[in-house]
Amino acid sequence: MNYRHAFHAGNFADVVKHAVLARVVAHLREKQSAFRIIDTHAGSGLTRLTRPEARRTGEWRQGIGRLLAAPLDPEIRGLLAPYLQAIARYNAGGRLLAYPGSPLLALSWLRPQDRLIACELVPATAAALARSLGKDRRAKVIAIDGWTALTAYVPPRERRGLVLIDPPFEAPGEFDRLAEHLARAHRKWPTGIYLLWYPIKDVAETERFARNIAGLGIPKILRAEIRIAARQDETLIGSGILLVNPPWKLETELQSLLPALAGVLRRDRQGAARLDWLAAEK
Repeated sequence: MNYRHAFHAGNFADVVKHAVLARVVAHLREKQSAFRIIDTHAGSGLTRLTRPEARRTGEWRQGIGRLLAAPLDPEIRGLLAPYLQAIARYNAGGRLLAYPGSPLLALSWLRPQDRLIACELVPATAAALARSLGKDRRAKVIAIDGWTALTAYVPPRERRGLVLIDPPFEAPGEFDRLAEHLARAHRKWPTGIYLLWYPIKDVAETERFARNIAGLGIPKILRAEIRIAARQDETLIGSGILLVNPPWKLETELQSLLPALAGVLRRDRQGAARLDWLAAEK
């Protein structure tokens, strides 16, 4: 699978991933002590939706565009508030012209004592990300392979935080690599929160991946998926998130949030949400 984010920024998968990311960070903010976010595959930061790549696919119209236009229940709007407010900061005047990637979203939620490490291997992309983040001392861009970063920067000095693992799935074997490197990182930092994003294109492949993850021996893994269509073709039919050590209130929030997002984002009546535990603490 080739996932060039400039073509897909703000699509349904971004909406789901970033809405869940916002809830995790909201829970981290409930304690005064500092935390760190490590984004292993950070990207360039900000995508202009008026540029040719985004205009060619128009995927954001069926993602963030749909969400912003949807009549949401007050409970759901409250859960989405940190995410929607962050989007609004990059779109003055009520027009949706740009979509911030995960590093910019994360930075918008940090407090003075919190920190962000954004890792990006491609030099030009890392330079663009550094420009997007500006001179904010809470954030640091490192030009490094995300898989190397995953084990190099855990545990963080703060001992609290989140690792966001969002690879582009451009190379074969990415699912196996994800499982392998999660296991290594978890051995070094078993108390950290890990958020892993993955595409759903071949259902059998993602189910095999889930079984591999469940067999790692990690005690607390929550799976959240949204499928926007039933038919398997050459496009994504859904996306999933695995959450290791999720905040204890998050499962209850996602029980409401995921079906609401599925209702807004689905392409056909078969679109639906799934929330279950791959591994639960005994």
